[in-house]
Amino acid sequence: MSPRAKMEYPESIFLRFKRASKKQKGLILNEFCLNCGYHRKHAVRLLNRFKHFTKPKPKKRGKPSIYNKPEIIEPLKRIWLEANLLCSKLLNPNNAVSIICPPVPVRV
Repeated sequence: MSPRAKMEYPESIFLRFKRASKKQKGLILNEFCLNCGYHRKHAVRLLNRFKHFTKPKPKKRGKPSIYNKPEIIEPLKRIWLEANLLCSKLLNPNNAVSIICPPVPVRV
């Protein structure tokens, strides 16, 4: 059996396997193993994790993000670029001012 046929065969057998009773699943597995040359356990795993139709991802639950707004992201991005792409640990409020505007030496 060609590699392409081995990929197409589970598609054709998946719905039959999913709707079958326990006895019928055993027969379908035997047939699948004989045709593809897979071990039985591999065939079971392959048919159980096979995705026939992909579901859309569910909407994220919980409180909406407060930082994912353009009025917050644009100034932060500008500061980040001016600070020469620093990591977030160095870009905290205490360090950001000293990096962007270094202290002016005082002459006595």
